[in-house]
Amino acid sequence: MDKESIYEFQKIDCNCNDCKFLIRDQARYNKSVEDHRRWQTNYFNTIRDNLYEKAKMWIKRGYPEKAEYVKNEADKMKFQFDKKECLIQYGSCGKDNNIYPLPKNITFIPNTCQLHTQNCFVHRKDNFCNCTEPSLQKRISDTAWECYNCGKEIKV
Repeated sequence: MDKESIYEFQKIDCNCNDCKFLIRDQARYNKSVEDHRRWQTNYFNTIRDNLYEKAKMWIKRGYPEKAEYVKNEADKMKFQFDKKECLIQYGSCGKDNNIYPLPKNITFIPNTCQLHTQNCFVHRKDNFCNCTEPSLQKRISDTAWECYNCGKEIKV
């Protein structure tokens, strides 16, 4: 797929990953990756320990060759971290508006369509200004608004 097609898909999806107001929270994402690594390691160790227990059970039943086979299988096991499990990204929306005066914490999965961001999404590569769009305006006084894109003051 060419760059222009990817750009058009991103504008349709309106995913926070491609929005110019996204402020990434890398520390929170790193914590999530650490948690996933710990969970996967615990699961791996449980599976391997169960195989060792099964080998002990075969020895008690009088089948040392089966016990040796199961023990060898457990010894061959190597932990491999699956980072694909960490799909959720973290950040905050830097778009200031009357509803959320402070940055709003967000979570999202990149490259998925987000219907709830259709009105507020502005692609990070867009340089155009749409000063008449109300969602792109911030009230700065009783008689004026400011455009998020260009900073131009709009008199009411």
